[in-house]
Amino acid sequence: MNMQLTAIVAENKPLDREKLARYAHDLGIEVVSKVASGEWLIDECEKYEPDILFLNLSLNGIDGLSAYQILLDRGIKPYLILVTSNMDSELLLTGLKLNCLDILNKPIRYEQLMEAVSKAKDLVKRDLLISKSTPGRIIKIISLYKKIYINENNLIYAHKLKGGHKSVVFIEGEFKSGIETTTTLTDILKQCSKQIFLSNPSNLINLNYIKSVYVSEKSMGTYIIRLAYNDVEIELSRRKKRDFDQLFSTI
Repeated sequence: MNMQLTAIVAENKPLDREKLARYAHDLGIEVVSKVASGEWLIDECEKYEPDILFLNLSLNGIDGLSAYQILLDRGIKPYLILVTSNMDSELLLTGLKLNCLDILNKPIRYEQLMEAVSKAKDLVKRDLLISKSTPGRIIKIISLYKKIYINENNLIYAHKLKGGHKSVVFIEGEFKSGIETTTTLTDILKQCSKQIFLSNPSNLINLNYIKSVYVSEKSMGTYIIRLAYNDVEIELSRRKKRDFDQLFSTI
């Protein structure tokens, strides 16, 4: 997996904060921010959307638990690793409720952090939906508050649902009913190469999965794209026809 995980360290004590950041860096994690308060944590998580959050609940200002709940409400859900100097049953229960990967007791040891980071990396690998060995751009989408990574070579098509702000992404060999995501088609397209094409405002298609293209019998001047995947038919708008022809001729 040729991608570096990102993290934010949220710790109110400067020495512990720097120690955590140094250990994380040594383990190959890119620490994008180090914060001491809950307010700062919320701002930085919204800015960077880290993969991992090292969190001490005893932050300045808004406490860590309240800050994390706010992040969840806003659809930001990094893999959580709690840090504490007072391990007790209440904290363990909190950790279970938050579905955290690990709880690290101070003073933090490098081996402890290495084990916790390893868990996070394993989960990201599980969520990295790549079934082809062919290299391709990695697309990040958000589904049920979690990041999912997709190789664009596996993306067959994506369809915007009516009456909402969600889309369904269909991937080769994964989830026959598709993956529902809050990531917009525009944001998906920005991450892709030219092989992913917006055929109309509601559909993205992978040009490599096209089976045939023919004139629509229902709407004059429009075309229908038939995919090799379940013979799915998607409309190609007139405005997109010229761009489509140019791109499709290079595939």
